[in-house]
Amino acid sequence: MYRKSNHLNAARYLPFVSRALRRRGAPLHLTLFVTGACNLRCRHCFHWKEVADSVPGPSVEKIQNLAASCERMGPLLWVSFGGGEPFLRRDLPKLAEAFGSRGLRHLAIPTNGLIERQHELVEEICRSNPDCYVSVSVSFDGPPKIHDEIRQISGGHEKSMQAVRAFQAQKAKLPNLGVGVILTVTRENQDELAEHMEFLVKELSPDNTTINLARGTALDEALLEVDPERYAEVVATKNRLVEENRIPYFDFPLGRLAVARDRLMYEHIEGLARGSKQTHLDCTAGSLSAVIFEDGSLHPCEILGKSMGNLNDVDWDLEKLWKAPLADALRTEIRATRCSCTWECAQADNVLFNPRKWPGLLKAYPR
Repeated sequence: MYRKSNHLNAARYLPFVSRALRRRGAPLHLTLFVTGACNLRCRHCFHWKEVADSVPGPSVEKIQNLAASCERMGPLLWVSFGGGEPFLRRDLPKLAEAFGSRGLRHLAIPTNGLIERQHELVEEICRSNPDCYVSVSVSFDGPPKIHDEIRQISGGHEKSMQAVRAFQAQKAKLPNLGVGVILTVTRENQDELAEHMEFLVKELSPDNTTINLARGTALDEALLEVDPERYAEVVATKNRLVEENRIPYFDFPLGRLAVARDRLMYEHIEGLARGSKQTHLDCTAGSLSAVIFEDGSLHPCEILGKSMGNLNDVDWDLEKLWKAPLADALRTEIRATRCSCTWECAQADNVLFNPRKWPGLLKAYPR
């Protein structure tokens, strides 16, 4: 019997509040690259080298060791499965259950929406982890012609539209499923993306729209040359759609707080994109969050390019690397150099867990 999820229990979030004042402790947020394999060759992909080599992800046993280690250290708030295309892994439900059975609150799965078995896998993940909120977000890169050219696939846009509609149909019977879309602003789509977002919201009624700014070392680096004005235009369009209640956000406790967080995060990223030095926030990457690549390499973030060690050397026991001198030295370096970038995952944490931003969060909190 499938029991109703208790993901709407706000009390489950109380253990994380103190981390705004206490940096030392377990990570709250992990990005885990479960595979480098992908069915596309997107020109704005920062992970294109691993994708070109179809780098295999860690085994189920390694992920189970990782999840058990995280449970010993403290509860995880958020895990995101990166790639590659996560749904190429047939054992994705086992990876999800490794964390879900150990108290994970949120699991995010970004996807291109083009894998046939994705809906079967999502149903299994949601039903096996009723206390974990699962958000599945499908990527779009502009109107069909631009989207298909960036992602180098014919008819991809329409197939991804169909995938979102099918996920929405699944949501009716899966109370812990949220369905979103992801838009990445690049030079090639920046003039059309704001308008296309409005189209997607009208046609697909997603729970949320995530905006990413193209970053890193892309397969086609010309796509990284984004006009900050166009980025700001896309963000302003999302803010308006939220205010018009056309983007409701994912249905979990403190969802409205996440809306306010995103608003401040986008403002912060826009400032960074414009080269402002007055918008610095102490980075929590390596303290509250971490990235684990397919080969087991542990990094504070996707951008810095510096490792805290390799989990294969410690039987995937995260605690052994997390508390090691190398990790402490890297945290000190991040603070001392005022490390900063436009990676949304880190900046979202930087806003949410910085008490100096709380007055702004209250002001931006939707009424």
